[in-house]
Amino acid sequence: MTTTTGPAAPAWHGTGLTATLRREFLLLTRNRTNLLLAIVPTAVYITLFATSLTDLIGSVTYRGQQIGYADFAVPALMFSSLLAAATTSGTALFQERMSGMSLELWSYPLTRGQYVLGKLLAGSALVLAQTLSALAVTALLFQGRWAADRWFALLCGALVAACAFNGLYLLLATLVQDFQRFTVLINVLAPVLLFASPSFYPIDAMGTPQRWLAAINPVTYGVTALREALLYGFASALPYLLLLAAAALVSIALVGRSLARQARGL
Repeated sequence: MTTTTGPAAPAWHGTGLTATLRREFLLLTRNRTNLLLAIVPTAVYITLFATSLTDLIGSVTYRGQQIGYADFAVPALMFSSLLAAATTSGTALFQERMSGMSLELWSYPLTRGQYVLGKLLAGSALVLAQTLSALAVTALLFQGRWAADRWFALLCGALVAACAFNGLYLLLATLVQDFQRFTVLINVLAPVLLFASPSFYPIDAMGTPQRWLAAINPVTYGVTALREALLYGFASALPYLLLLAAAALVSIALVGRSLARQARGL
């Protein structure tokens, strides 16, 4: 008898959802360009705020109360990281489709449901991990000392926001067909969403046109959810968390439908 050894199994070898999750995590974490684009902007923001802007501004008025600018800015820095990670997730999905990898995936015994769920879970986990990392670094640099209930509310807010905005960016990646257009769009979209919202300044300090834009900006409600959680606790953040949860469910359903439709067309 002769024993033959076949080719080595791929790094994401497995069956069904397990294989999809392994592959997605490798895809999202081994692309150095995407990771740098996701990490560098947030690192720059955190450095600037930790070294100069916080001392320069001191405090701001929020809901009629004077609060330290460091506490006011922490949710915005978290959201900067969140949007950058969501950009990575959306870009990876687009690159996979553009390179023809989607067609190769469907040559394996993989159901559409496993593929869609793996995409959503892995992307949301990456967004959440990067957001929490930004929170940890920011809390350390700003010497944040918050009560346990504020930490719990902030972590809940980060989880819901990660699912919502990962779903929105994945949906955008499934709807736009041209990669150059998609690249320009997401690189312009992130700073516009961040700065056209009360992220780094109170909404009372914004002009009337900017307030109108902030009212339809989803980042406004995400940042407000995290800020309410940090400053006032879970009860104050709950209405915004419910709104984000609804956005997450809708976007995830639309992404699943869009990916399944693309899979049928392969």
